Amino acid sequence: MSSEDAENDIVADEVMEEETPEADTVAEESPEPEETVDENVTLQAENADLKEKILRMAAENQNTRKRLVKQQQDAYQYRHQDILRDLADVIDNFERAIESSVDSRDFDTFHEGILMIEKQFSGMLTERYGLERIGTDGEPFNPATHEAMMLEESSEVEEETIKQVLQAGYRLHDRVLRPAKVVVFKPAAAAGTEDAENGNARSDNDE
Repeated sequence: MSSEDAENDIVADEVMEEETPEADTVAEESPEPEETVDENVTLQAENADLKEKILRMAAENQNTRKRLVKQQQDAYQYRHQDILRDLADVIDNFERAIESSVDSRDFDTFHEGILMIEKQFSGMLTERYGLERIGTDGEPFNPATHEAMMLEESSEVEEETIKQVLQAGYRLHDRVLRPAKVVVFKPAAAAGTEDAENGNARSDNDE
């Protein structure tokens, strides 16, 4: 073999060595497998579906909040409708009594009609709404439900007793809305004992 042929063989081997990495590079840059593409498409579809569900849930939550706010507004605005409906019946009775008195000019009939309306009205408030009237002449004085406007001594009572109700009080179930304003009888013996004790105290101080 001549020296020229040997050089040609060396050059050919170098060329083959240089071409081999390029072939590997081409193989690495080949298209992705079909399974990977399908998986990406599936993930994108699932992502879009989740976004749609989130938007739908947000819209439903907003509608629910609006509905609750509307219910709260209606409950506050119409909270007195039951008692006002009953009061409308009482007003009707007052109007009838007034019209009747205009025609008859009979005070006794008018007075009787007013008493009937008051009885109906008080009974309705008690039976339907639990409103109880407080304060009756002759019952024991109770500072939790009565407000004493005047005190009078009496030898006929053994404990503080209501002599007269100046203004009725009212209680709603277990809560006192307004105490009754009353005049109270105070036992005279208690007042005498108190004066005697005060006199004894003054005597002791003088000594």
